Amino acid sequence: MNREINNRTKAVFLNSSVALTSQVIQVLLGFLIRSIFINTLGVAYLGYNSVFSNILQMLNLADLGIGVAITSLLYKPLAVGDKDRVSALMYFYKKIYQIMGTVVLLFGVVISIFLGKIIPDANCSITYLRILFFINLAGTVSTYFLAYKRTLLIADQKSYSTNIVDTVMYFAVSGLQIFFLLTLPSFIIYLALNICKNIISNIIISIRVNKEYGKLENTVAPNLLVEYKPQIFSYVKDVFVSRVGAVIYYSTDSVIISIFQGSLLSGYLSNYTMITTQLTTVANMVLSSLQATFGNYINSDKTLEEQKNMTDNYFCVNFCIGNFCMVCFVLLVQPFVKLVFGQSLVLEFSTVAWLGSIFLLTMLIQLPSQVFIIYKLFRYDREIIITSAILNIIISTFLVQKLGIDGVLIGTFVTSLIYLFSRFYIISKNVFKVSYLSYIGKIFFYFFISAVSIIVIALICQNITGDTIKSFVFRIAAVSLLAIF
Repeated sequence: MNREINNRTKAVFLNSSVALTSQVIQVLLGFLIRSIFINTLGVAYLGYNSVFSNILQMLNLADLGIGVAITSLLYKPLAVGDKDRVSALMYFYKKIYQIMGTVVLLFGVVISIFLGKIIPDANCSITYLRILFFINLAGTVSTYFLAYKRTLLIADQKSYSTNIVDTVMYFAVSGLQIFFLLTLPSFIIYLALNICKNIISNIIISIRVNKEYGKLENTVAPNLLVEYKPQIFSYVKDVFVSRVGAVIYYSTDSVIISIFQGSLLSGYLSNYTMITTQLTTVANMVLSSLQATFGNYINSDKTLEEQKNMTDNYFCVNFCIGNFCMVCFVLLVQPFVKLVFGQSLVLEFSTVAWLGSIFLLTMLIQLPSQVFIIYKLFRYDREIIITSAILNIIISTFLVQKLGIDGVLIGTFVTSLIYLFSRFYIISKNVFKVSYLSYIGKIFFYFFISAVSIIVIALICQNITGDTIKSFVFRIAAVSLLAIF
């Protein structure tokens, strides 16, 4: 037992350390590149790219939850060393993703016809806009054919190896992007380098998996394919509605803003969402190692009480990480944007507050989503997801015309809160058989801590002003230390 715990602890520490180091490097380079990008190409292209990203996230709905299903099924055979079952699952994964990559490509071509309606204020020709979109589309499609083997390393608690490859490639390509932005500014070259980075990273990781595990999908027992096929499709049927809901929650904001307020405003917002995305990525990289350990633990014949205790601990970790990041974001992002990108790109504090609240909700939703994966609970919340997803579009579309960006964010916040509450209700009734109010009380307690944290730290740091790098670094140190406390 002690050896098992030590192995899990080492895996979590290694994965988390590498993930954090990797993301810090990527974040710093990302801000440098974006600053150069704005100065050489302008903020308009940020708006286009933000809209493209939202569209491609919606197209990723074609995944149907297959990746989540395969990951959840990989935990147990990897834990017991059953190579035949791992091979069957990876073979299935490969074949389905090849089909889905083709489907995404076809849908992308259809959507390109309507780009003029989606980005009505484009200051370039529709032909050039479509070229930019197709380059982004090619990057997304390539992941379906090359990136599926990452799942095996992540499920086997070896995500550190993928992070190392990604960091090296990011560093190399970032250098090239900076060079071309300064000498030959071209959005097409910038996007093409991004795609090359992803493709090369996925090829290297694929070679690494083949070397360590062998070409698993080439040695498959037919009886296992027959066994897993109904399990996977049953899971997909259950999880599909949740996938639709997640896409509507988090992948429609820029599109709605672009249609009703213009893509330029989407570009302004993208500077902030880039930061929340980076924070989410950092947190998820740390949590991904915990998720694999959590899944491995739950699938190791633990008692229900032990499973509940592990779940509560994991939820607390989610909040601690999320709250620290959210407090730092809310209190530091405006002076940061002003310092790096200029006063003209600074948005209202109300927008920052809504973005921070949505970020915290995203972190808190990680736990019930992971529990849903492990216990296969997606069939219980189909109606709630569909209702709240439709409500999100209605609220966002109505309020964006009255409140601008804040209106869209309010729609996302309200429906995300419904999403979180409903999932904890299902978990409390169908898994742990405990009072639903205990989870509601915990959620409100966490929000109370967050609100107090922001108010107290803002009051303490209100006299730390100035637009210099020195004053900003001092503010970072003060806010970070207080947020940790």
